[in-house]
Amino acid sequence: MLICLCNGISERKIRQLAREGASSWREVARGCGAGASCGGCRRAVDGLIREVRSELEAVEPTSASAFADDSIAPSPA
Repeated sequence: MLICLCNGISERKIRQLAREGASSWREVARGCGAGASCGGCRRAVDGLIREVRSELEAVEPTSASAFADDSIAPSPA
């Protein structure tokens, strides 16, 4: 589905950029142009970014939570 009609950018491309680390519509705009013209799609772009980031966080634990288990302790310096 096209999200940015001005530049012909698909939802797939925006999701790809979010998976690669884009965290705002500005970063997506730098990567592919979505949101850079009229701005009508910026909310949709931000929503897709939030959705992808939430999905990634659910799958990949953060480094802080990796030490939440008491049986795993960092090695002494």
